Amino acid sequence: MYKTSSFPEGSGVNPWYELSAYKNHRFSDPSEIKNSYDYVVVGAGFGGVSAAFRLSENNPSAKIALIDALPVGYYSSGRNAGFVALAQVAKALIGFDHFTLDDQRWLLHLNRTVVSRIEKIKEQSKLEFEWRQDGMYKAVREKRNVAALDALEGHLQRLGLGYERVKGDELSSRLGTSFYRDAIYVKDTILNNPSEVIRGLATALPSNVSVFENTKVAGVEEGSIPKVILADGREIATRQVILTVNAFLSRFGFASASNVAAIHSYGALTRVLTDAELENFKNVRPWGITATHPSGATLRFTPDHRIFVRTDIDFATNLNIPQKKFDRSDFYLRRAFVRRFPELEKVDFEYKYGGLISFTGNTRPLFGEVAKNIYAGVTSDGTGVTRAAILGTYLADLIQHRDSSELDYIKRAYHPSYLPPEPLRTLGATAFLKYKDLYAGSEL
Repeated sequence: MYKTSSFPEGSGVNPWYELSAYKNHRFSDPSEIKNSYDYVVVGAGFGGVSAAFRLSENNPSAKIALIDALPVGYYSSGRNAGFVALAQVAKALIGFDHFTLDDQRWLLHLNRTVVSRIEKIKEQSKLEFEWRQDGMYKAVREKRNVAALDALEGHLQRLGLGYERVKGDELSSRLGTSFYRDAIYVKDTILNNPSEVIRGLATALPSNVSVFENTKVAGVEEGSIPKVILADGREIATRQVILTVNAFLSRFGFASASNVAAIHSYGALTRVLTDAELENFKNVRPWGITATHPSGATLRFTPDHRIFVRTDIDFATNLNIPQKKFDRSDFYLRRAFVRRFPELEKVDFEYKYGGLISFTGNTRPLFGEVAKNIYAGVTSDGTGVTRAAILGTYLADLIQHRDSSELDYIKRAYHPSYLPPEPLRTLGATAFLKYKDLYAGSEL
C-alpha cells in the first residue's frame, strides 16, 4: 500500500479558473463513484485528461474514472502562464539539460502530435476556449544575456523552425514597453487560458469516462487487482491506475519518485486596463514573453487588455506554499510589473496566486510503471502543457499495449537522474536559485 496525507492546496486566487468559460460546469457527483472501473486516472490536469481520452479511444467500452483532489483546472495545469510552445525554447532553471538534437526533434514531433489532438477535440466538440496562435517572444534586457538569445537562434535554425529577430523601436512598438532590448519571436506558440482549456477538454470526454473533482485519493494498493483508496475510506478496484499528480507522486512513497522535486512560482493578473492606460498599447496585439534567462519574469498582454506577470521562484521543500512565502511574493511581482510598465504603477493586481512546477535533475520526465499495475508520469522542466499531455497519452498506450516508435522513444529516454536527499536537496537547490537570480539582474 502506498499512502499519502499530503494533498494539493490552492494558493491565492487562480485568475484563469475565475475567468474560465467552463468555471460553472458540473461534473459527476463524488457520491456516484462506483466500486470498480477498468481504469482509474488520478489527477485531472493535462496529463490525466489526455490519458482518459486515449484510454477511451483505444477501448471505447472501458469504464474509466478520472479523479482530482481539487476542481478540474484549478491546480497546476490551470496555474501556468498559458504558453503552448512546440519547440523547447527555454533552459532549465534547476538541473542540467542533456537533451541532444535528436531528443529535441523527437520532442518537437511529440509536441505537434498532442497539440493536434487537442485542436481536433476542440473542433469536434465545438469547445469555446481561448487558444490563440499569438506566438511568443524570448526577450532580454541585460546585455550579458544576449549571448543566450544568439544561442537560441542557432537552436531554432538547427530545428528548422521559423522565427523573427526583433530589436529596438520595433520591439517596443510591438510590446507597448521599451524595457527589452532584443527578442526572438517564435510564431509557433499558442497562448491560452490554461484552466479554461483543461476544464473545457474535460467536459468533452466520452460518456464512458466519469469525472470526479474535489475528491482526494489517500492511497493506492498495487497487485493483480490494484485499488485506489479515497480519503473518506472508500475503495475502488481496477485493472490499472494512472497517477498524473506531478510532484505529489513523491509523497506516496514510490522509490522511483525520489528523484522528483518541485519549485514554487507566483503569478498575478491586473484588472482590465482603461482606455487611458492603454495609450501605449495602440495597435499592440496580444503577446507573451518569456525571459531568455531562466530566472527572468514571464509576462502576457491578454486579449481582454490585462497584464499577467509571473516571477519569484523558490524551492518547494513543502509542496504547498506557506503563507509567509506567498505574502513575500507581492514585492517581486510588483517590482517586475513596474520595471516594465512604470506608467501603470498605480494599476492594481486583481488576482494573485502561487503554483507548483515539477522538475528532475536532468530535465527528463518520469514515465512508466512505479508498482505492479500502477503507472505514473511526472513533468520535468516547466513545459507542463505539452509534456503532461505526452505523458498521459502514452501512459494510456503503454498499459493498453499500443506500440509505436513514439512510445519506444519515451520508454528509452524518460528517466530522471539522481537527486540528493534532504537536507542537501533543499540547500543545493536554494543556493542554485539564488545564484541564478543574481545573474538574471533586472530580468527578474
